[in-house]
Amino acid sequence: MKKYVKPILEGLAVGIVFASITMLFQIPYYMSAIIGVLAMIGGIRNSIKMDAEKRAKKHIPTEDDN
Repeated sequence: MKKYVKPILEGLAVGIVFASITMLFQIPYYMSAIIGVLAMIGGIRNSIKMDAEKRAKKHIPTEDDN
């Protein structure tokens, strides 16, 4: 999987889950959408951070190291 696709998919999954959970509480749709988008952004940032930590731990060279 491309390195830029994985964080997007993980963030999208987190956003959908959070939006679904908030819709169970019968709050307005736009608020559920806002919460889902914010969760998606957080999921993307967290995935990128975790991948960077994993690379640093294994010391996998990236394109920037050359």
